[in-house]
Amino acid sequence: MGYEVKWSVLWDQPYRDWILEGLYLTVEISLIAWFFGLTIGMLVGMLSESPRKPLAAVSACYVEVFRNIPLLVQLFFAYFVLPLLLPLHLRRYLYEIGWEWGSAVLTLSVYTSAKVTGHVRSGLNAVGHGLRQAGLSTGLTWWQMERSIVVPLLLRIIVPNITTEFVTVFKGSSLAMAVGVVETTYMTQRIGFQSFRWIEANTVGTVVYLLLAWTVAILMGVVERKVRVPGLLQRGLP
Repeated sequence: MGYEVKWSVLWDQPYRDWILEGLYLTVEISLIAWFFGLTIGMLVGMLSESPRKPLAAVSACYVEVFRNIPLLVQLFFAYFVLPLLLPLHLRRYLYEIGWEWGSAVLTLSVYTSAKVTGHVRSGLNAVGHGLRQAGLSTGLTWWQMERSIVVPLLLRIIVPNITTEFVTVFKGSSLAMAVGVVETTYMTQRIGFQSFRWIEANTVGTVVYLLLAWTVAILMGVVERKVRVPGLLQRGLP
């Protein structure tokens, strides 16, 4: 007897609520991690241009460490190891508030920030030293020059790369199920185990991630066209 696909089962309760709950957590974790990843990545990336060599070295080491360790390994370290390094009362507090969610956000934020830092450093090279020298010659301090001249141009240059990392955050959030976060992938597997409707469950999970990626790409594409700098815009990886 062949397998009969029945899509309507996904709208039955509690499966429909599980899908929506998983989607909500996926979007929540991804957006928060992206915000912190972009913020930290910009700050650490700017350190690479700091006149103080130790700060530039910190930026380089940050990228090499967190960009080259697999995301899942970082997630396991954050969830299983990091709490053990803290005092007992802090460890208990983390697990009480839900460290599964916290470790996923922390890991995605750090991993993404390392990738963004690399793009920022490349973007700074694209800006060139001539523009910086012109800014400094007007009497601006290094920080004023970076904030008023370099950063606005830099953000426009690295938009395609940022788009790529934004999509990567959504895809990377699926690994959060490994530590018990009930996001989209977790919920689709839960539906499969309970209903034995594996084709339907895994298909809806695939479609959710595909639609999220397309949505991000379309929205960021609009932003890219509006802020395009002819001759300077870097292309993101597909």
